[in-house]
Amino acid sequence: MINNAFFRLLAPPIYGVLVYFILLLINNEVSNVGNTFSEQEVYVCIGLTYLLSESLRILAAFLNKSQALRSSIVTHLFAGMVISILITSASISAYFEYVLGFSIANSQLISFNIIFAFSSLLYNLLFLSQLYLQKENKRHLKEENMLTETLEKQLSQFKHEVNPQLLYDSLETLITLVHKNTEESEDYIDELSAVYRYILSNRNSEFATVSEELKIVNSIVNLLNYKFANGITVKINLPPNVLESPMIPGTLPNLVEGVIRKTIVNQNSPLNIELLYEEDDDYVVLQHKANDRLDIKKSNIISDIQNTYSVYTEKPVVEIKAYDQQYIKVPLPKVIEEPLSSKSVTVS
Repeated sequence: MINNAFFRLLAPPIYGVLVYFILLLINNEVSNVGNTFSEQEVYVCIGLTYLLSESLRILAAFLNKSQALRSSIVTHLFAGMVISILITSASISAYFEYVLGFSIANSQLISFNIIFAFSSLLYNLLFLSQLYLQKENKRHLKEENMLTETLEKQLSQFKHEVNPQLLYDSLETLITLVHKNTEESEDYIDELSAVYRYILSNRNSEFATVSEELKIVNSIVNLLNYKFANGITVKINLPPNVLESPMIPGTLPNLVEGVIRKTIVNQNSPLNIELLYEEDDDYVVLQHKANDRLDIKKSNIISDIQNTYSVYTEKPVVEIKAYDQQYIKVPLPKVIEEPLSSKSVTVS
């Protein structure tokens, strides 16, 4: 602010007039202010204010470059007051001596010095407060940028993740099918390629639709049903309007596969997964009967999805166990198009 051209031009005249009236009130009674008013003295106060503000501005720039903020606060204030006293004393003494033709009284000189020393204190406090706020804003901006980069990295990792366990299981099944049934192995390859085509094609996509996610869910279920003897079924009870809603790529496939991996699945204990829509809170709900395996490997899928969705919505990803049922609720981000000078899209 102190380097702003308007501030440098407009502030000194206003402040100089104010200082002059303060001096009049100090040295005269209120009733005599009109009789002792002098335009020449007003111009002197304005000129002195210009001189001091520019000197303090140069001092602030010099000290800011040479020292850190914390170590220069006292230096700023002390040096500013010293410069103010020196310039004020020299300027006012010269004005009285060479213009008015007599020496200034000590009481008047002290009044000038006190007012302008206080002015320099205010000026430096203004500069230091703005400098401190600027440093704080930069620090907060840096923290926000780091947080954004971290979230974007997590989002990218989540969308681009290639599940090695699914690949290994599929290749093992495929080896068996190739020797057993060529046509069936071709269908199996189509399902496997669909899954990884989806992963690769959405590397740079921010959103996919729910219907696109469901296609890959069906492919994953078809792939894993060879291993689990067709013991996995997925029932979809979603309204048509939800099918075109946006969803971060990989959300439903990862959740469904995670459920399959941690659940006991066989002919005697099939796994029935149902996908529902919770209209009140705008959640897609994955429901299934809880029948956890004994050797569950630790999975971060829920926390990964939560971290990813936190970029787009404040709603949490919710995991609930009620009696023998388990529910995983995923919020649907809302894409809002705003008509601006150029088309923009926001997510809430």
